[in-house]
Amino acid sequence: MGGFEDVLQPIKKSNLVDEVYQQLVNMLASGEYPEGSKLPSETQLCEALGVSRNTVRTAMSKLIALGIVDNQQGFGNCVRSMNVGMYANSILPCMLANASDLVSATEYRIGVESMAARLAAMRATGEDICKLQDAYERADRCIDSEDMFAKYDMEFHRYVAEASRNPLFIRTSEMIEAMYTTWLIGFQRNHGVDKSHDYHSRICEAIARHDPDSAALSMQQHLEDVLSKVKQDMEKKKQLEARK
Repeated sequence: MGGFEDVLQPIKKSNLVDEVYQQLVNMLASGEYPEGSKLPSETQLCEALGVSRNTVRTAMSKLIALGIVDNQQGFGNCVRSMNVGMYANSILPCMLANASDLVSATEYRIGVESMAARLAAMRATGEDICKLQDAYERADRCIDSEDMFAKYDMEFHRYVAEASRNPLFIRTSEMIEAMYTTWLIGFQRNHGVDKSHDYHSRICEAIARHDPDSAALSMQQHLEDVLSKVKQDMEKKKQLEARK
């Protein structure tokens, strides 16, 4: 193991407790400390992070409250079971919510959702396929309504994740739906919805015929197209700011 000093960085932000908490979450998510292992002492963490003992203690108390860390008298803080449910409900939301920018989040989505589509094509039931087709058709009927189209667009992605039967993919999709639906309205206003809608049709058809390769490729191409447009928007924003 490389040691916690390689994972943690001195804190510079003003909200010290939240930043320490996030770094500790990242440290645990890295797998550096398996279930049952003892965590560095408060003194060691204070030195590595450059913060007070009270700040470390407060951040650690949040991990204890979430059930990720256990404080054992005479032993110190140790890692509790890092099972899928705990990861999905405690660590994953923190990591995704703190993605540095839309480029990072979209790159993450490409990997996760392409695999979700592949698994959906392998595992989808008749009910799953009906839900996907229904979401697609509702979006089609609302193609002129940006708000409603965005709602059904994100709903479609959630149904793909649900059909994958992977709890981490499902939880990720639920969070993305909650966090990005409002952003998507403005994004689709600038770039249109036809291309996205066409990709959804391809994804739905591939899952319905249980074709994992086509489903994964169509989802990858769909989100790579989104990523390209996100980068275009960021470049335009930089150019506008440079002119000010």
